[in-house]
Amino acid sequence: MKTGLFPGPGGKGDFKKYPVWDQRYVYDGWVEPFVSAGHQVHRYLAHGLIKRAFVSDIDPKVKATWFCWRSPELREIVANRINGVSPRLLIDPIGLYEEMKAVVDSGTQSPIELSVASLICRYFVFGNTLRSNRKGKLNVCASKDKTQSLQKKAGKTNDYPQLEPGFLEDLNQGWRFEWPWFGDDWNVSFSNSWQQCLDAFESSNCQNAIAFVDTPYWLPPKSRPGRRGTGALTPAYTHHGNPQGQETFDLFINCIDRLLDNPRVGRVVATNYISDELCFEVARLLDKRKREWWFTPLGTLATMNNGSHRDDCPIEGFWEFGGRRMAGRYDQLSLLEAAAA
Repeated sequence: MKTGLFPGPGGKGDFKKYPVWDQRYVYDGWVEPFVSAGHQVHRYLAHGLIKRAFVSDIDPKVKATWFCWRSPELREIVANRINGVSPRLLIDPIGLYEEMKAVVDSGTQSPIELSVASLICRYFVFGNTLRSNRKGKLNVCASKDKTQSLQKKAGKTNDYPQLEPGFLEDLNQGWRFEWPWFGDDWNVSFSNSWQQCLDAFESSNCQNAIAFVDTPYWLPPKSRPGRRGTGALTPAYTHHGNPQGQETFDLFINCIDRLLDNPRVGRVVATNYISDELCFEVARLLDKRKREWWFTPLGTLATMNNGSHRDDCPIEGFWEFGGRRMAGRYDQLSLLEAAAA
């Protein structure tokens, strides 16, 4: 089953590598304050393992897409608009991308317009990741490989279409957009910040929730001397600040701290890059709490550009607090077996 709103680096769609669900306990709620595409929460909602979810993200593009995804009427409007312009993928892919990029950069408050534009832009860019500059404008170009492939498919030479066999059929079909499945009976609360997400959960009647903390990853400044320039991480998350700054560090620690303080959260799972500073602070949080926990290095982030070939590539960590240790367990039960247990 297709999970999540869109693919992309760090999307956590590999459920063996990121085994958030521990298959032993029954949870009545899911808390994910930095949800992005939502691969994890979508999977467990779709399989009926959770009935209530509390999620949030401060990226306007992500918020708009979730807003439309949760509404049957808006899903239909967005899908019709995307499919209405999809033949332009074969006729004028660069023009379509630039037009949609302008909508994203315009700061539109319309969730429909922003959802349509951002979903189309994700189709064009490398890794489906919409990176922004410090002013919040997209600083990614349409992938040359994708646009050339589309133009080749359309038989375009010197900007004039050559009617190759199948061209008209492809032109009429274009790119057929379909939303991932969203159940009409799902109870999903979407908030505008991680604090509001936790507020919504704390105001609910859920008694044993599972929480997944997947903040923008943090590394200490100057920790990657092998990279060009200063060795800094790329600020892909404009709305979260400097990826090597204190604000990004605090996002991870403060969110975990608040979740661990809540007795109605039975299990917390968190991911981030491994560093002495981060590991020390997590250990400090646990010094005052009597809760079983485990830490597992996961290796290089698999979706990084040439990640496994760089000597200074950071290592991803997987923290589990409560429940049962799952990282590294590849003899997992199937979801159906887990649901029946």
